Amino acid sequence: MPLFIATMQAPRAALPSHFTTTDWKIISAGELHFGLTPEMLFQPHESTPWNPWIASVFYRRGLIETWGGGTLKIASQMQDAGLQPPTIVENAGFVIMTFVMPDRRTSEKMSEKVLAALRRDGKLTISALAIQFGVTTRTIERTLKKRQEENRLSRIGQDKGGHWKVGG
Repeated sequence: MPLFIATMQAPRAALPSHFTTTDWKIISAGELHFGLTPEMLFQPHESTPWNPWIASVFYRRGLIETWGGGTLKIASQMQDAGLQPPTIVENAGFVIMTFVMPDRRTSEKMSEKVLAALRRDGKLTISALAIQFGVTTRTIERTLKKRQEENRLSRIGQDKGGHWKVGG
């Protein structure tokens, strides 16, 4: 079971490209304290730092903004990226946060998935498509170029402010 720790600014970029698992877990020994439950972590809640001195140092260094909102921020950023929010469970003295990443082993061709996504929203960016499908921006660029050459896809307008039209 892989251990995944990365910033949410670039969740896909932090993952080595050769991994194909769709579940990533952060496992922390211990249990939730101060009466918190996994469900409470995804709602606005008060949180008390376990070690106020360490929390204060992290706060002053800018490594944390506040305490009590991290899981809300993670869930929001995952949803903004078109991904499922993580789940949290307590099990046998551990707290486990599970991220379900896009399955790159799917049998549907990447180009068909990209075209389907662009049919739904022609204003999707290359970066958003890469994050949604768990691939690099270069993979998306190659896919788009090939579909344009086949006249299955066209770009209307400029790179900024334009949109994709599926079907030529």
